[in-house]
Amino acid sequence: MFPSDAPPLPSAAPLTGAAAARWRAARTAWRLDGRWLALVPIAFVVLAGAVEPDVGRCNVQNVCRDTWGSGLAGWSVLAEIVLLATRARVRVLVPPVVLALLWYLPEGLVTPLARWSAVLLHVLLTAVLLGAEAGRRRARQQLDELMAPPVPYPWTAAGAPSPVHRDGPPVLRRALGVLLLVVAAAFPLYGLWAQARSDAAAERATRVTGTAGDSDRDGVLTVRFQPPGGGPERTAALDVWWQHRPRPGEPVPLLVDGDSVRALGDDYDVSGQLSAGGLIALPGLVLLGSAVVASARRTGPAFVGAGPALAVRVRADARGDLLVLPLDGPPDGPGLWRLVESYRYRWAHGAAPDGEGPAWVPEDLLTEDQDDDYPDPGLEPDDHDEDEEDEELFDRATPAEAAAWLARAGRSVPAVLYVGPDGPDQQLLVRPGLLDGDPHWVASVVAPAARAPRFGRRSGRYRERELAVAALTAETVAAAPEAGPDAVPLAAHRWEMPLPLRAAAGPLAALLVATAVVLLDDDGWWEGLLRPLWIGSLAILACAQTLSWQLVADRDGLRVATALRTRSYRWAEISAAAVHRNLLTIRLHGGREFSFFSRPAVWLATRLGGRYDPVAVARTVATAAHRPDLRPARALPDRLGGPQHLVNRLALTGYAVFTVAHYAL
Repeated sequence: MFPSDAPPLPSAAPLTGAAAARWRAARTAWRLDGRWLALVPIAFVVLAGAVEPDVGRCNVQNVCRDTWGSGLAGWSVLAEIVLLATRARVRVLVPPVVLALLWYLPEGLVTPLARWSAVLLHVLLTAVLLGAEAGRRRARQQLDELMAPPVPYPWTAAGAPSPVHRDGPPVLRRALGVLLLVVAAAFPLYGLWAQARSDAAAERATRVTGTAGDSDRDGVLTVRFQPPGGGPERTAALDVWWQHRPRPGEPVPLLVDGDSVRALGDDYDVSGQLSAGGLIALPGLVLLGSAVVASARRTGPAFVGAGPALAVRVRADARGDLLVLPLDGPPDGPGLWRLVESYRYRWAHGAAPDGEGPAWVPEDLLTEDQDDDYPDPGLEPDDHDEDEEDEELFDRATPAEAAAWLARAGRSVPAVLYVGPDGPDQQLLVRPGLLDGDPHWVASVVAPAARAPRFGRRSGRYRERELAVAALTAETVAAAPEAGPDAVPLAAHRWEMPLPLRAAAGPLAALLVATAVVLLDDDGWWEGLLRPLWIGSLAILACAQTLSWQLVADRDGLRVATALRTRSYRWAEISAAAVHRNLLTIRLHGGREFSFFSRPAVWLATRLGGRYDPVAVARTVATAAHRPDLRPARALPDRLGGPQHLVNRLALTGYAVFTVAHYAL
């Protein structure tokens, strides 16, 4: 399975296609068990905030306070969000416990819609988590049976001690966790001290009767009253939760102590300090729990002797993580689970204690002849420029070389995976070099969890987009007409979205967002001002960027107009252009690039009048960038950016002015 220069590796049990199918069948709900589950209680919080009334305990003075039941219900949901987002090991127990609290706490949930919604969502959460945990245990049991008996680790097979060092104690996490808990405890203590001061001030205060005035949009009541010692009439602003808000002219009992004025019955409430302390204590508890898990993992062996192992194949995804494949399956088949490497070790020549043979050492350890541990690059830079980057190497690559690089990036290699996923201990992967900068042989420590393969564009092959754009560019340049007197230069072109769409995209988006602001009509500086400005501006810009672009390719180079500005690039600045997976990518020397999704533009251009071929755009740009003799001979005098630049700026400015005026008035 491995080449002759491989380090000593044991013969591990193969992960066959049949075993992979059984593993997939066992892990039925594992893709649902992710951090996104925290969105479910967040959605419930939004629903409860919309349908639940303000329930409080009111005293005889008409002043209300939150009940302990409603406060504990809110904290239980917040803790549920944190535990699901951090994927704590006890998360399978969290939804039923939170559901019991929400159902039985007094004033926890009041309306039937909120109560039964809580039941439905938490039963679904519990079912997903229980199914994922049961599948995880079944899959682990299958792997345990397949991996038995244990085989030696690679350094044990080479007759050397393990180079893997146990992690040090999680001192930083412990210190931060304890510090956060100390700070969290200080808030309630301060609240108790402030409550004692408030009670003492209430005993010294004089009771007077004021007259209610108007209330602002935030609910702050203005009260006029006569000072106890006489003098001119004074006013006070009371931010109080009233059972029945006093109407203008009604009497309001007050307690006056010098400059301090408060409503009778508005006693100091420590719930604010308790909430602040709880918010700080939650991450502290998470850090301490993580430290406990890390400390328990340190007690295990550091890959000494022998361990259970599987013979697998691995392939890199677009982010450089490794996908596990069955040994007898297709090299481009779907991955079973994903591995994220952390600590890495290489098979180094001359690194044995006697200096006569190879040994496993940490990857960054400097050794003699360490260049022999790494493969030669597939495409060598020029001798006069040793610092040439990959983009410049791609520029000089032939179509065959670029295609070879793309095929190499998508290949899979055999590997040995020790311990396996979903166990209590970390995994160890021993494999040949696969990624850029890898030595000939790598042994890497991997976290215990079986991570799900990524979806969408991130699930592609390693460096797929970068290499595919380079390969397609090389093919385009190779297919261009040969240089000579008969070569016809490219025609200058202009591609753009239709004028009505470019002119209306920004204003229509601003109108829709402004309508949403009016309909929601939230109070407060965050809900009523900052959040609408932030989200609305992003929505307007996103819509305008998608529907307002223009491209011009002429003698002077490439000009790109987007929602708010126009950028110009000389042909010598452009390194590649291609359409890959419906994404038009134009890359500049140095790595900068900009992209356009092709499908929306083609669909809109077809239905609104006009023609747009992204492949033709990419071919024109790539050919003109690499073939000076075929660049367009004519310059297009048309000015870009009109009218969308002015219209979009006016739309953004008008929306910002409208939002501020709506909040102020």
